[in-house]
Amino acid sequence: MDDKVIKIHLSIFQNKYAIVEVPENIIKKADALKKSCSCFESFYDPKMIWEKKLYNKKEKHQHQHQHQHQHQQYTHNNNAVSSSFTNKGRFHIIIPDFSDTSITKRALIGYLNKLTSKNKEIIYEKIKGMIDANHTEELFLIIWSYIKVTESGSCENLYIKLLDYFDIAFLQEMLDKLWNNYIQQKEWIPPKFIFDNNLLLLNNEYELYCDYVKWKKGIHNINIIWVKYKRQEIPRLLNDIYDYLTKECVGNSDIHKYIIDIFMEQILKILNLYPYPSIVEKIRSLDIKTFDSSTKFLIYTIIENK
Repeated sequence: MDDKVIKIHLSIFQNKYAIVEVPENIIKKADALKKSCSCFESFYDPKMIWEKKLYNKKEKHQHQHQHQHQHQQYTHNNNAVSSSFTNKGRFHIIIPDFSDTSITKRALIGYLNKLTSKNKEIIYEKIKGMIDANHTEELFLIIWSYIKVTESGSCENLYIKLLDYFDIAFLQEMLDKLWNNYIQQKEWIPPKFIFDNNLLLLNNEYELYCDYVKWKKGIHNINIIWVKYKRQEIPRLLNDIYDYLTKECVGNSDIHKYIIDIFMEQILKILNLYPYPSIVEKIRSLDIKTFDSSTKFLIYTIIENK
């Protein structure tokens, strides 16, 4: 047998996944999660909950087995950090005062909440008029916050276009400020709770998992903005992400495997919008055999499609 990669058609995995029998209580749990946490609406189905439950049981059994053959006084602490974030429905900002500025903000938020692909032209005109009359940082940051939480997927982020309605000089000033902070503070690095908690092993801490999904969604959306408005800076961003990935994460046993995938996903999504052969060659030089299956898939996708 040679060392060539054997390609297996995606339909084989899809068919295997399609026949997973999910218990009724897990289906009900998935439905409840969709109603209480919007980040689960688009992809978190009963099969994922069931597979996660099976994974947890397997890990628990392995851990107990190891525990019996190691130090008897060792106590395993797997308490997850509770998330203080609560989420009901769509994203909302509550403004408690009734000044003219506050009324403008509430009107803007109302339009932002109503914005869809069907009514976008009408809503765009109304928001453009508001921006022309109130060219403020506060309005800009409200729109920015909506950009971050929008589910992009295969659809366009309807809120990004709104940035073009701001004065060019003002827009550049705001983007420069946000970009400099993004790079200096390395905001593309996941927050501490994602490093500290093995999200694959959490049982009922769905709000914590939801916060993780929201952070990842937001960072991908922000990277889309940088590709659009900061194209000359993208090589630096890609190299920064790659350097951190290879120096701090790869080969580090304290890093959960999905952390590596987070950085690979960022690189892949940026490359989908901004081809950069140099970073592809760096990734090609990695020893792929040392990575888990999910990471290998991302690496192959980067190498083959770029």
